[in-house]
Amino acid sequence: MKALITLEPYARSIKPYDLLARINCGQIVEWGRGKCIIDLSNCSPNILTVIRDLDYVAHVSMVDQIISRDLNTLFTVAKEVLLSLINNRDGAFKVVVRRMDKKYSMTSIELAKKLGEYLAQYARVDLEDPDYIVYVEVREDSFVVAHSTRDLFRKRREAIPSDWMNRVVSIVEGPREVYEAMDLIQLSHALGIEVRLITNPLLIDRALKALRLGSMPRVRVVSVDEALSDVDVPIVLSMHASHNERKLIEVSRETFSKGLRIGLILGNEYDDVSLGLRSRALYEVRLGPLTGHPMRTTIALAYAISVIYTTWLLGQ
Repeated sequence: MKALITLEPYARSIKPYDLLARINCGQIVEWGRGKCIIDLSNCSPNILTVIRDLDYVAHVSMVDQIISRDLNTLFTVAKEVLLSLINNRDGAFKVVVRRMDKKYSMTSIELAKKLGEYLAQYARVDLEDPDYIVYVEVREDSFVVAHSTRDLFRKRREAIPSDWMNRVVSIVEGPREVYEAMDLIQLSHALGIEVRLITNPLLIDRALKALRLGSMPRVRVVSVDEALSDVDVPIVLSMHASHNERKLIEVSRETFSKGLRIGLILGNEYDDVSLGLRSRALYEVRLGPLTGHPMRTTIALAYAISVIYTTWLLGQ
């Protein structure tokens, strides 16, 4: 049995024999680019669990075949791998593709979609929490076809529940600079929250171009009238507010228990929130100590979200 092991990004400097010393068996077949293939034929039956428990191991897959870069052959081999995994058992799968050769004609997503659609004839697909993973690595002259299971492939990491992303909306009034829009887009991209921008759409186009991103469905340009649509509890974040984080924590607890949606309203790098939007808010909150210096918009937004999410976590 050969295992394809992907290391965490921070562990790329680990030497091959450092890993072998930790598992106390195996032979290196390949090593490089943050990955390795190890022959585990002389290892104990629980070796995969031992490898999975290493902190710096990101993914573990079992290599089935290394084949020529031919799509028909890939589809045939992947089907055989999937059927051997399912084997009349109930279970769902997902295709994961890593494109080591960036010159390959299809992107990782395109190849995963094409292969997944073909394999969906034979088993149920679950992109969120699959029982099995069909793993394909695109190399310069070959496809590596491997498989894994839910517990082996990905490390169990504690994280904020994904549905919380829809419980907080950000409304930013009048961002003027491309870098402001870029920061907000990147924050939305990282945290998955909806960001509504009351600004010129051309500014967002320039920011997306600078970031080399396509359209971002959770970043929208809106009018003042529609800015608070579907928001239950609008809260202005302003250095001139009277209440501090204590009020934000109190409101967060109440909204969580009632299933309400919070809208965080912020100004831009130059101006505070306007009187018009302030008049529609239920609360105003200031963040941080009284230094006399305002936070950047993106920092204030990230700060407030962290207070809200931490409150919700502690209240569970």
